[in-house]
Amino acid sequence: MDYSIIIAIIIIVLGIIISIYEKLEEWDMEDVFSNMRQEIKGVKRKKVDETSYRDYTQFFGTEELEDKEFTKKMKIIYSQIMKDNEEDIKQIAELAGCTYPECILKIRYLKQIKKIPEDYFVDEVNGLVNRCSKEDQELLKKYRPYIYRNQLQVSEIAARIPHIPGKNYQEMQKQVLNDLTYLDDKDLINGIILNKVDGTITYYNTKEKGNKSDKITVTCQNCGAPNKVNRGGKTWCSYCGTIVEDKSLEEK
Repeated sequence: MDYSIIIAIIIIVLGIIISIYEKLEEWDMEDVFSNMRQEIKGVKRKKVDETSYRDYTQFFGTEELEDKEFTKKMKIIYSQIMKDNEEDIKQIAELAGCTYPECILKIRYLKQIKKIPEDYFVDEVNGLVNRCSKEDQELLKKYRPYIYRNQLQVSEIAARIPHIPGKNYQEMQKQVLNDLTYLDDKDLINGIILNKVDGTITYYNTKEKGNKSDKITVTCQNCGAPNKVNRGGKTWCSYCGTIVEDKSLEEK
């Protein structure tokens, strides 16, 4: 029997095992299984990736250069917040070897890829990161489908959100903008830039929205709410129930 071949095979197998172990160590087994559970529930999680992180920072006008200790810093930040329940951002930054602004950006990125739950927020005034109140969680839950699932604008959200008795469409639109401004100021909505002057929302990941059909936006003549209508078609206004019709083809 040629023992050299057996030894070579054993060395190769050990090398593979060590490589797999190192990958699992990068994000520990508990987190791996947690990710699997979340994906089974339908929550998409993205992998921590330096390229996507740089894209994310550029979206907010801050360009981060290549960092050889990127993975190490991310692992420490994640562990400090999710396992050690550390709230002091300066302390987290010091342990991770980051500057204070860099640490905040990395925390927000971890929220974006859902490694850190969305109801954690960065309190820059007091230098803390922790969970929001139950009231804020309910408000976040209220707007989550419109922001994360459909990536709508303020006017579109106002047209679709359950009506508040006694409020017309314009008042609902103002209420939506005020609520989103509040959540944005508390750093509870991630991956958007909210223009508080004109109420427009710029989404970080606009590719996921896509154009599933040939639809255009038509303003309701009765209440002013925007509605998505098939080109040349008609629908019921999502706010007041009036028939809304696209007449652009007739005009041509």
